[in-house]
Amino acid sequence: MNPTSLLLIATLAIPSIAAEGEDCDPNAEVVADLRTAVDSNESSEALGADSLENSLSPAGGPIPDESQDNVVELSRVDWANQFFITQIYDPQWNASGNISDTTSNNCGPASLSMLMTSVGISPTDVEAETAINYARASMYPSYPAIDASELPEGASLSVSMGLILVDDDAHSVYFDLMETDPSLAQGISQTGAAPVFGYSWSELNTLVQSSGAVIAHGHITEAWIRHFSGEYGTVESGAVPHFIALFPGSNEGEYVVSDPMHKGGAVLMSQQELQSFFQSPANPYETAIRVVTWESPPSPI
Repeated sequence: MNPTSLLLIATLAIPSIAAEGEDCDPNAEVVADLRTAVDSNESSEALGADSLENSLSPAGGPIPDESQDNVVELSRVDWANQFFITQIYDPQWNASGNISDTTSNNCGPASLSMLMTSVGISPTDVEAETAINYARASMYPSYPAIDASELPEGASLSVSMGLILVDDDAHSVYFDLMETDPSLAQGISQTGAAPVFGYSWSELNTLVQSSGAVIAHGHITEAWIRHFSGEYGTVESGAVPHFIALFPGSNEGEYVVSDPMHKGGAVLMSQQELQSFFQSPANPYETAIRVVTWESPPSPI
């Protein structure tokens, strides 16, 4: 029997006693104690529900759940913006990022960092640039026992707050698994999940739904930049190889695009809009899709 029912029964069972004031009623103290117990129980239940919800939320924040009542629903874009970062300097998305847009080669590490944070396996109480350097370090086959002699010229190895970091803005990372060089597939493997690849629209759509996110390889072109209403980072002319993070949209055929060169955050795109990212730089009529993700999302740390 719950405390509310107990209060009702106890109240009905107590005979009415004439009294001029509350202090004169010998049963008032009993009823008051029961009310206190009911209020305390209801508060505990509310606190327990809040604690449970918080414990199940990923590091990037609660995933929108349209079945929840009395909860402010986040759009898929707003959800993705909770852990969106840029590979370049931006006062909102990466205040410690590289000032020079054209010399940043951190699109791969930034994209991997967003995937990791979306499922709660990346540190959240760190600056965006630290999260990027942490993701880059995890891409080395020798991680966590990286030797400084492995790093290319200009790169640096450090440990901060227990995190192994590789700071290297000048060098890009590979898409496929490599024997000694850093790669996105190796970074995904370091999360404890097997990397899987997709090379068609069918495979991309299956992976983005089953795995919750993918990292896509394509090119920055003028056609691609035109899909963004916000400020886009400065890039060299021509087709620039690039990595982005993709998350499923609310409707079929929609994608949440987290491009680390876009200073306006994540955006929602259709398949037709996203296709310009995969267009071959040699032949605009050809589409070359390359995506990588984990076979199944790893468990939060």
